[in-house]
Amino acid sequence: MSSAKSKQPATGGNDEAQERALIDRSTRMPVLFFFTSSAVWLVIAAALGLVSSIKLNVPDFMDWGAFLTYGRVYPAHMNALIYGWGIQAGIGAGLWIMARLCRVPLRNPVTLVVAGHFWNIGVTAGVLGILCGKSTSILWLEFPAFVWPILLISYAMITLWMIVMFRARRVGDVYISQWYLLAASFLFPWLYGTANLLIHVFPGSGVMAAAISSWFASGMIYLWFVPVGLGTTYYLIPKIVGRPVYSYNLAKAGFWALMIFGGWTGMQRFMGGPLPAWMPAMGSAATILILLPMLAVELNHHMTTKGNLGYIQYSPTLRFTVFGAWGFNLFILLSVALSFFSVGRYLQFTHAVTGLEMSALYGFFTMVMFGAFYFIAPRVTGCEWLTGGMIRFHFWFSAYGIITLVAFMIFGGMAQGTGIDRWDAAFEVSVARGWGYLVARSLGWGFILLSNLMFLFHTLLMSVRLGRRSSTEPTLISKLPDDAGAGISTGAAKA
Repeated sequence: MSSAKSKQPATGGNDEAQERALIDRSTRMPVLFFFTSSAVWLVIAAALGLVSSIKLNVPDFMDWGAFLTYGRVYPAHMNALIYGWGIQAGIGAGLWIMARLCRVPLRNPVTLVVAGHFWNIGVTAGVLGILCGKSTSILWLEFPAFVWPILLISYAMITLWMIVMFRARRVGDVYISQWYLLAASFLFPWLYGTANLLIHVFPGSGVMAAAISSWFASGMIYLWFVPVGLGTTYYLIPKIVGRPVYSYNLAKAGFWALMIFGGWTGMQRFMGGPLPAWMPAMGSAATILILLPMLAVELNHHMTTKGNLGYIQYSPTLRFTVFGAWGFNLFILLSVALSFFSVGRYLQFTHAVTGLEMSALYGFFTMVMFGAFYFIAPRVTGCEWLTGGMIRFHFWFSAYGIITLVAFMIFGGMAQGTGIDRWDAAFEVSVARGWGYLVARSLGWGFILLSNLMFLFHTLLMSVRLGRRSSTEPTLISKLPDDAGAGISTGAAKA
């Protein structure tokens, strides 16, 4: 096994260039389908997030019926973000990266698109079901019970071809990105199927249903969103800076540490709750041990980009990906802090939990996926993104939005938690303390919605191949002073 940097010909390389072009053509239809579908769902999720946030300050906002109450809009927003945007974006990026690293064309792309349509039908039915009052009220599993078999079968049909590609790969290197993507392919059916079976088919007590949902939500982050996000960063960063991953052994150690400890997290959400004490304690210990893969990833990324981090002022892919990598570090550090009882007792039922979730789903995963979009789309469409100005707008409004959202939810959680902890004070005290921070939350979602509307417009233009017709001049955030940065190209003709 070798580093995650794909080999490229030193000069010429017509055969390899033709091979890459063939792979890109084979993945074009499913990749663009999942990219455009996920971008639409991202705008929907951001709009629902903004509405739900405003309702915390102004309950009568858009008071058009029960379907727009906070108790329905917020879970619809989260499920649209997770299943509509997150999983589809990860599938699109994962399919292309796996095909490139396996060096084999994607077979039966029409099957993937058909399965993708069923996935979108399931997500649409689920979101509408929540808004119509049919939610299960179980964290991240709020879709009505009839939806989960549709999503599970659709996902299996999609990832089957990723596994087929891996089995048909050329004999040789297995890259760290492939490890992460394959792990995610197998782990989602296990997580999603197990949670739904234990809740809908073999139901137990309400307490255990809550524990299962907490385990599922944590598992989705650590065993699906994190592997897909890290697999993507391990592919994109070496490609942009033109260096192999610093240490493959370190990358492998980080992978196995994540796989071993990731599935034990989640129960710390119920510290002090109606569960055996060892369950929250084990969840806290496992979360703290996630520091090991975080340190391995951080060291690898730091040493790989050492001396070349200045490329982020030019490369859209590198700027979004590095931001996402920093977001991953922040998420792990916040998770570790909340796993200590001395901290969790104040924050476990506050706005801080929202900040923690958004640091993972948006600050890390979504920003990395944006980097993947900017890298992959030119290669499968044969045209370039229109302007660096639109990309700058997307980056800065996304960055300001998520920083505002996470920071003020953490600080708001601290203010709220100290009020909740006062046994001699009314609960309204804690609510009043968090009110001002909720205004900032709405502002953050406003920034995010604006940025994603621009991103959707840009993505739709690329999906119908209305980008710039250039295979030699990539769309960069700012103009290069000379030819020195050719290696950071996002151009369609580049590897």
